[in-house]
Amino acid sequence: MTANKSLQYGWVVVGAAFIITFITCGVNFSYGVFFLPIVNEFGWSRGLASAVMLVAGLAYAVTLPFTGILADRYGYKWVLAVSAGFLSLGLILSSQIQELWQLYVFTGLLVGLSISASFAIPVALVALWFTRRQGLALGVATLGISLGTATIPLLISYLITSAGWRMTLLMAGMAVAVLCIPATLLMRSPPRNMPSAAAGNKESSAGQQAEPSDLDTGLTVSQALRTGQFWMLFIMFLLFLSSLGLVMLHLVPYAVDSGIDPVRAAVLLTLIGIFGIAGRLSSGVLSDKIGIKPIMLFCTVLLGLNIAFIALCSEPWAFYVFAAIYGIAYSGFVTQMVRITRKVFGGIALGAVFGALMVSDGIGFGVGPWVAGNIYDATGSYQASFLAASAGLAVAAILVIAVRPAIKNI
Repeated sequence: MTANKSLQYGWVVVGAAFIITFITCGVNFSYGVFFLPIVNEFGWSRGLASAVMLVAGLAYAVTLPFTGILADRYGYKWVLAVSAGFLSLGLILSSQIQELWQLYVFTGLLVGLSISASFAIPVALVALWFTRRQGLALGVATLGISLGTATIPLLISYLITSAGWRMTLLMAGMAVAVLCIPATLLMRSPPRNMPSAAAGNKESSAGQQAEPSDLDTGLTVSQALRTGQFWMLFIMFLLFLSSLGLVMLHLVPYAVDSGIDPVRAAVLLTLIGIFGIAGRLSSGVLSDKIGIKPIMLFCTVLLGLNIAFIALCSEPWAFYVFAAIYGIAYSGFVTQMVRITRKVFGGIALGAVFGALMVSDGIGFGVGPWVAGNIYDATGSYQASFLAASAGLAVAAILVIAVRPAIKNI
């Protein structure tokens, strides 16, 4: 494949990643909208219903490192297609649940097996295709997460009101099968030793080819696991993503408890998605200019302060302010996660290394909501959970400052 064709197909990969993240993340982030209708119908406690996130998170955490290795070795598109198939099947079967164990198996286990198709694998592939314009490419690709969050939960809220939660889950599963699976088949790995110019960069001013990218340099996953930098990133991501799981599942129930109508509460997720668009695009462009770590630090501190704010002020107006700030801060951080991984460990095994790091996503996204649900059952309040998440983000900010490349010259 020539450099020009490589450049062109790199943007095809960006477009496919946008479609994948739009659909899968929009659906996955909608469980908070389904949460109260399911709890109210079956009479389950919030702790028990939140445990579905723990099951999904652990399934994701256990399988993601293997999906990263398989993607690096055999190609990304088939791993993504199978993952999207699990999501579609899980949603369709979830529309028929009658018992708690079915919620755990269908909504937890099957959907958990699909989550690699939502974020880690698509963005890792985009990061491999681009170097100097990597921030812009990742910003566009992950824009699907924000647009999916902005539109799909609100649509699902209206559908639940008119058609019920079961029919809505069935329609969501069918949409994944029809729209998402075909997009996964467009995902292709870049050629090895691809020049930077073919990865979205310009040639040097002297007309010479830019230096090769780092696709063949860096640490393998086994080498990365033996470094302190890996575990610093792991804990940083864990703390950040546990707060994300807490908010995405319990923000709508928290708002409903505070007197906001359920459909209007779903608008909070729409605001997170809308302001997330600005966060992703601006962080992508700014990080290309001022660096990755300053953006990550700003977003982490802003998010921690924002979560403390909503824990201490639960007036209806405060939720909308919170959602706007949250969208900017969380999306700006998430856009940089794969970039900091490549910066620290190089690109030779980026899919496997990032997959291993994203085990923290499964653990954090599962444990955070589950703990919050049980705290709510015990105290009748979300305040302690949100304050704990804010404290965890303070630790994450320190780790952002401390992390350094694991080896020189990558």
